[in-house]
Amino acid sequence: MGLKRFDNKVVLVTGAASGIGRATALRLGSEGATLILADRNFEGARQVCATAVEQYGVQADALAYDAADKTSARRMVDEALAMHGRLDSLINNAGIYRRDHFANQTGDDWSLVFGINLESVFHIVHQALPALIASRGNVVSTASTAGLQGIAYAAAYAASKAGIIAMTKSLATEYAPKGVRFNAICPGRIRTEIGTGLQPIEDQDPDIMVKPPKLAGKESGEPEDVASAFAYLTSDEACFVTGAVLVVDGAQTVG
Repeated sequence: MGLKRFDNKVVLVTGAASGIGRATALRLGSEGATLILADRNFEGARQVCATAVEQYGVQADALAYDAADKTSARRMVDEALAMHGRLDSLINNAGIYRRDHFANQTGDDWSLVFGINLESVFHIVHQALPALIASRGNVVSTASTAGLQGIAYAAAYAASKAGIIAMTKSLATEYAPKGVRFNAICPGRIRTEIGTGLQPIEDQDPDIMVKPPKLAGKESGEPEDVASAFAYLTSDEACFVTGAVLVVDGAQTVG
């Protein structure tokens, strides 16, 4: 790929060890980004870093990050800033998907999903905001089509992703005067651990299954399809795009 849209740009990606986060990190690395990849699976993040360095010759570092730990976000952002002294883009991709009948879910279940999917975004953005203002940078967060239209047996997940959408729009309005952009991406059914969670789960009620329509001639998208959307919204080509919610779902939510 000839484009080097991210030369001299420092990008922090959470949930980078697998799936959409991994694909996005490698896509940005292929275009010259300096990568900081954070994940609870530290060894997995290190492996993605090694791939980026080997294939693209970019600088890439891994950080341990537990989205369920409020202090981990602050520590992780501080470590990232200590590495390069700046941050141009933040990609919030860490998340969790839990599925069960609503009547079976507990308050602890709800709090866990909200803590990882939504509150972690608050803590990371809050800690990174001064650096993003200084660089006139941008934030792109992974939401979900579930946050737009809901999904059976996953009310907490859908509500947490709707929260990301609302947070994104609110912060886009608040920080536009300071030159910081906030956007979100809503993947549909993608071949990841979360995306394939739409299949039946052993030891659970067999009627817990959601079958989306066939998407644009194929059953589901690939992580690389979503990575392309992240690459656009993170790049300077999207310099006048903020508060956007980009759906990547092969027409799943149309109609």
